[in-house]
Amino acid sequence: MKARHFSEASAPPAPESSSALPDPALPVTPPSASGSPGKRKRGLRWLGVSGALALGVGIVWAIWFFWPTPLPEPPVVDSEESEVRRVIQEYHQKLVQQRRQASAWGDYGTILLAHLFDREAEECFAVASRLDPNDPRWFYGRALIALKRRPQEAVDLLRQAVEASRRQPQYQRVCEMTLAEALLERGEAEQAAELFRKYLSPPPGEPRARFGLALVAMALGHTEEAWSHLQAVREYPCCRKQAHTHLAALARTKGDLAAARQYESIASTADPDPPWPDPYLDHVVSLQVGRRGLQRRAGVLERDGRFFEAAQLYLKALQDQRTVDALLGAAVNLARLHQHGEALKLLREARELDARDASVQYTYALVLYAHAEIVQSHDPGHPQLREWFQEAAEAARLAIELKPDHGHACLFRGLALLQLGQAQEALVPLRQGLAIEPDNFELHLALGQALVRCGQFAEAEKELQTAAQLRPMDPRPSLELQRLRQR
Repeated sequence: MKARHFSEASAPPAPESSSALPDPALPVTPPSASGSPGKRKRGLRWLGVSGALALGVGIVWAIWFFWPTPLPEPPVVDSEESEVRRVIQEYHQKLVQQRRQASAWGDYGTILLAHLFDREAEECFAVASRLDPNDPRWFYGRALIALKRRPQEAVDLLRQAVEASRRQPQYQRVCEMTLAEALLERGEAEQAAELFRKYLSPPPGEPRARFGLALVAMALGHTEEAWSHLQAVREYPCCRKQAHTHLAALARTKGDLAAARQYESIASTADPDPPWPDPYLDHVVSLQVGRRGLQRRAGVLERDGRFFEAAQLYLKALQDQRTVDALLGAAVNLARLHQHGEALKLLREARELDARDASVQYTYALVLYAHAEIVQSHDPGHPQLREWFQEAAEAARLAIELKPDHGHACLFRGLALLQLGQAQEALVPLRQGLAIEPDNFELHLALGQALVRCGQFAEAEKELQTAAQLRPMDPRPSLELQRLRQR
């Protein structure tokens, strides 16, 4: 039987209408399946490869995005003081064990800052602020270092500290005050004033803010406003010396020379202004060990008038080692508590350890003179008074010999010589002191008293009048002038 072949000619004609549809009973092959099996396999293979590549890229990106940034090695430092070295090593070991903890980096930076390892502390604060940008301490620590080394960078760091302090308000005030001062230093007085004004209520306001506004007013030429702010804070311990210095300058600008000399006299004899209260820096100071730690902790206590605690701090240090600094610190604070007997014992020991220390000799003269005056007021005939005044005069002489520009030592040598009845000899150190501190009230008063005793009344009156101008509220110059005019 021959096979049947069909050609186009022999094929049946195509249907002429849409009603000629395929028989639903017959199977219909989908067009997508019309390719060969090899092509289908190759397509599936490429689809799998593409998916795997996409997945791999996604994984790599996720690892790159979420994988922690590599951290540097913690800096290693050394110190000559064994106690300092031990404490720093403890913090370093803690950081090694907690490398990804912001607080560990920040705490290590803080202990380094406490012991003046500024560069290494800054490295730690940079890591800590990266790990926890919501903690203001690490930006603030970096800013404090920048203020000393790179002031142009400090403002940006302080702004970051202020922003972070909104979550830790106990640091907000100090961050904003420091930022305001840095802005003022940079000449941005209006921005500084805006921050200072936030702390003027309730009255009388934050002393640091008032003092800052006084500086702003001076920078802008608003002298009356500056005068008002300075008067409000002139007796505040943290700005007393600076406030009186600025008041003297303003008084001279106004032509009030008497007031200017009065303010200059107070400024010249005032102790240096201690730092403003600062919760972070106070914590830094509390971490200090060794010699510097002792001095800074005692300084904070003295700033706050806590002389007994300061004395106890130095006395505790003396149990470990008898140093001149500790002896002097303990003696000064005991003297402030009117415990002159104990103070003098310590000062005599300090003189034995270092007789060439001008501070030791001057402090001994000061405390011994004060002790002798108190005894004299209760018992004018005490048999040791002359001996004490002689010893005070000699200690002051040694202090002047060691430090010729020591105006206060000149004062107490002159006072001791006056007590010994040696008025003519007292003129020399008193005039020497005034050459060093021409606006020192106590020196003018003492010189006036010495000149009266020497019979040089005209010059005495001049010195006493100067003293009265320097401190109008002090009655002593007026009393001396009254006695002089009654002669």
